[in-house]
Amino acid sequence: MRFNVFTCVSLFAGMLSIQSLFGGELQVSADFQVGLPQGEFKNQIDRGGIGVGFMGGYRFGGTPIMFGLDMGFMNFGKDERVEPLSSTIPDLTVEVSNEYNLFHGDLLLRLISPDTDAAVRPYADGLVGFNYFYTETVLRERGGIGSDDDVLRDTNFKDTSLRYGFGGGIQIRLFQATADRDDDREKISIGTVSLNLMGRYIMGREAEYLREGSIHRENGEVFYDVSRSHTNMMYIKLGAVVTF
Repeated sequence: MRFNVFTCVSLFAGMLSIQSLFGGELQVSADFQVGLPQGEFKNQIDRGGIGVGFMGGYRFGGTPIMFGLDMGFMNFGKDERVEPLSSTIPDLTVEVSNEYNLFHGDLLLRLISPDTDAAVRPYADGLVGFNYFYTETVLRERGGIGSDDDVLRDTNFKDTSLRYGFGGGIQIRLFQATADRDDDREKISIGTVSLNLMGRYIMGREAEYLREGSIHRENGEVFYDVSRSHTNMMYIKLGAVVTF
């Protein structure tokens, strides 16, 4: 699964329209995230995941209440091997990898300080959404220019489960753009860029998924060692947020 750029741009444009009509505050953020499996999920996957996350939210003017959409991608490792492209052409080889991934999407309720001029703004989050676990097999060319391009990509195992959780963080202002008011010389803020530090604990319902080493081949057939567990995870995020 890959991010739909058109959908993200459309959502951002819609939020800008809402912000221009009703005032309030619009936030858009991107971050690097680390996911640490917890409980029985940790017993199945003994390594953390790494990925990226995105959020768009709208805060109603005069209140600390923000609603938004949060989504992200995370990888939990991959198996790589080199195989002949065909049994009849054994001297032409390609790189094959099995990639173990997670996509998540959440509805977000955030309570954040309404003081947009503050240098530090703490916040607390509540989320509900879904986990989409999927494993892709990717075939790539070996050697030469452009060898990192995918030749074939296929999702060979997937499952979806409910998730919900809570978290919090702080936004530390790095830059603030200002403009003159029309009627006097007072400056007003028209946007800020802030460092975003966040932690979350997400409780995931049971799901089936693959992990490193789950796919093996015998006598030309493919077998999957499927894991099943609750999918609780601790998230640590570091990124940037832009406020309009």
